[in-house]
Amino acid sequence: MLDLNEFLTRKMKIDVLLKEHGWDVGDRSKVVLEVDTIQSDIKKQDYRQVNETRRNDAESKYADYLLLDSTGKPLAIIEAKRTTKDPILGQKQAEEYADDIKTQTGEEVFIFLSNGYQIWLWDRERYGPRQIKGFYSPEDLERLLYQRKYSERETEIDIDGNIVDRAKSVEVATRVVEHIHKGHRKALIVMATGTGKTRVAMAIIDQLMRESRVQRVLFLTDRKALRKQAYEKGYLRYFPEETKEIIHSGNYNSNCRLYVSTIQTFQEIYNQKDRNGKYRISPGAFDLIFSDEAHRSIYSKWKGIFTYLDAIQIGLTATPADMVDRDTFRFFECHDDIPTALYSYEDAVRDGVLCDFRKNISGARTYFQIEGLKPENLTEGEREELIKKGIDPDDINFEGTELEKKVAVKGTSEAIVREFMENCLTDQAGTLPAKTIFFAISKLHAKRLWEAFEKLYPEHKGKLARIIVSEDSRAQQLIKDFEEKPFPRIAISVDMMDTGIDVPEVCNLVFAKPVFSKIKFWQMLGRGTRADGACEHREWLPDGKKEYFKVFDFWNNFEYWNMNPEGAKNESAEAITNRIFLTRLKQLGELMQRRDPASEKAAEKVKAKIISDIESLPRDSVNVREHLQDMEKALSPKLWDNIAIDPVEFLQKKIMPLMKFKPDVNLKEATFTLRCEKLAYALLENDKAEIDRLKTSIAEMVDRLPRTLDSVRAREALMDNVLSRSFWETVSFEDVQLLLSDLAPLMPYMAKEPRETIVIDMSDIIAERKKWEISDGNDPSYVEAYRREVEARIKALAETHPAVRKIKNNEPLTDYDLEQLEETLLNAALTPDNPQLSSHASLTDLYPSRQASLVDFIRQVLGLYSSPAPDALIKDAFQTYIIGNNKQYSSDQLHFILTLQTFFLKKKHIEYSTLWQPPFTNFGTTAPFPMFSQEELNSFIDICKGVEKDLFM
Repeated sequence: MLDLNEFLTRKMKIDVLLKEHGWDVGDRSKVVLEVDTIQSDIKKQDYRQVNETRRNDAESKYADYLLLDSTGKPLAIIEAKRTTKDPILGQKQAEEYADDIKTQTGEEVFIFLSNGYQIWLWDRERYGPRQIKGFYSPEDLERLLYQRKYSERETEIDIDGNIVDRAKSVEVATRVVEHIHKGHRKALIVMATGTGKTRVAMAIIDQLMRESRVQRVLFLTDRKALRKQAYEKGYLRYFPEETKEIIHSGNYNSNCRLYVSTIQTFQEIYNQKDRNGKYRISPGAFDLIFSDEAHRSIYSKWKGIFTYLDAIQIGLTATPADMVDRDTFRFFECHDDIPTALYSYEDAVRDGVLCDFRKNISGARTYFQIEGLKPENLTEGEREELIKKGIDPDDINFEGTELEKKVAVKGTSEAIVREFMENCLTDQAGTLPAKTIFFAISKLHAKRLWEAFEKLYPEHKGKLARIIVSEDSRAQQLIKDFEEKPFPRIAISVDMMDTGIDVPEVCNLVFAKPVFSKIKFWQMLGRGTRADGACEHREWLPDGKKEYFKVFDFWNNFEYWNMNPEGAKNESAEAITNRIFLTRLKQLGELMQRRDPASEKAAEKVKAKIISDIESLPRDSVNVREHLQDMEKALSPKLWDNIAIDPVEFLQKKIMPLMKFKPDVNLKEATFTLRCEKLAYALLENDKAEIDRLKTSIAEMVDRLPRTLDSVRAREALMDNVLSRSFWETVSFEDVQLLLSDLAPLMPYMAKEPRETIVIDMSDIIAERKKWEISDGNDPSYVEAYRREVEARIKALAETHPAVRKIKNNEPLTDYDLEQLEETLLNAALTPDNPQLSSHASLTDLYPSRQASLVDFIRQVLGLYSSPAPDALIKDAFQTYIIGNNKQYSSDQLHFILTLQTFFLKKKHIEYSTLWQPPFTNFGTTAPFPMFSQEELNSFIDICKGVEKDLFM
């Protein structure tokens, strides 16, 4: 870190930072230096500088910088400190200058505090000081001033019911806006897939724009499908009049108000400068940022985007709250790992917003999945085919887990397809599968599944199933066909349809692959959760409606997650460049402990590589720039002589995290480099097991270099040596350095993995079937069992009982028919034997509409009559009330009302006094009064009594 005095800090650091964002310190119409805030006539824009007032006897105070708006009025001041001082030490000083200006003009100015490395922004009227990564551009600072002047901070929250029309969505949007009104700049929304995250985001944008609190919005996603969804189903639908843009690579129009981009594309442009050296996007370019599926973005190489942009930031995720990483909660400033707003899958299923699958999971595995494939399984014909391909049949010895990786059996794919077709949910006609997604292991596996459909079901003439993979240039059109057209019914996909695809009519999900990420597994299940109300194509649904969806699990995923709730312990997610740097640091640490000349010489070589790594970092990148103090310290020779600091520990803590920003990294070369550096460290540690593990992978990469290239042929002798056993018997630390210098640069030419999957054309059968049920926390299983028993008994009577047959055929009933029917039901063992059930369950508990006649009840069970469901009527009554009155209510009040709805759904009755008992008293001392007026509480009870009278009396 350079130790510069205040004058040099301003000249060498702050002036440069200002220029990069459009402030020319030589242009007095934009920037005035060393302004006397007492002797200047600020109102008349007569700005007097230090050289004009320092010699008179009047009192003076000098602001280091005064930034002006386009009319010459004060916008902000900058208080500078020398590089070694904390800029916050200038806070009181800057406050006095701002007070002087406010005394003269009646207007607040923004305050910046900087030491050339750190910049702090203080918007005194709205927020405390916060660190930012660069100065606001003139345009962005003027927009910030407009918002401060004209935003309605005490405005009543009026969530637009045309954007969100569900009570819970209104509550979520209200809660987040309230959170922002309280001065928070970060929030995290956790909403199950299909509950309307995008619409909630649009409702929040709409509310904050109407308040003039935000004007420019950026919606970031990590997938193109999510980007398309935000633009077409969000911006275009709800903001038709606003200027809007999808940011494509290298394309950024700064004149719009609404933007959407994949985070990968935005990563390419936010660091760019124009021909004058000015950043195209300043930290204040956006007022509000949404990060869709935030957990996949925040703690990766893209974190720099979120730390650079100084905006209100809201994370969106469908990942269940208990799976969200703690670092994500911390980034969005959520205490105790509780999101700002939550709508769980369980709650959404209970509310009828999402579809359930938890009692409709079919597990199955084939013989070869369970037993693996051994030589004795091969037929003579198959042995001959393998010999023709140059494969020894006796080498065929694979575990079931290696299917579709090292070996593939065509019959396995056929058995899976047949099992699905015989047990899947079908369309309204019952002749074709309902819309289905197959999750395949690889593109070749997807093709084998498709071939199985074509072979086994040729009558569909190639229309039933289609492969949808990213490599197909028509993939997006195929997805659109799957969404909007009757065919294909079955989409076979590899990763592309795991997330971000919204096809409400999907009724079958087929896991033809193992999934080792719990978050990803849950997201894949989310492809089927959209409820009946979201479906437009009734003819694609079972019996014309979607009551649940079915999951086929051919790889024991549910068993795996039951046994391994935390998932697989995968290799570190750190960038490969970080791991190379860390391994070199480990080598250096080991070598520095040795005192022999050879080790000291080797240490100097490793140190040179480490310094070269640091020097390769792009200092102009905003992600790196904020760590310039640490970089300067790392590159200073003093670091290695400073007895107060362990240099290896310092570099690991401060510099290693920056290595992910290293540019122009070739993955093949980096992989080879990492393996060689690990080998070098294993040699220093004399770790023979690690040496044996690494030698095979290193030799395989060397063997795949194409010797037809001149540059490769020039290293042929070294390559032959590396591939020999004698090399590895005597391999040394110095030998590894030769591999790094001579062979690593050739690795970009390395050929693809030469070994292809062995494909065997033989039959397989389903050898194991199982049913999975996941508890949903609602009615006990014995209640569900009783319900099924009642329905089965009545349906059986439809075939034998004269009165039930008449009801089924819509024929009139005589009094004698009704008497016989009542007697039959009373004697049909339809009263539950289960002691847990007998005390509180009866036919009316299962079908509780007391105004319905016995005939109506029979008709309902037979599917001939659909009386209004009590739950639906109750929900509708409360929903109508909440939507019609949302202007009045805070998120806590809305939550209270929803709790009241849930309580009444369960009890079917409520008294006014009940509101002063749990769970309502759990809302704190203000509930229910004065949270609500007596008139409002009476209205709630009246709603309940009205529904109770209509349904249960």
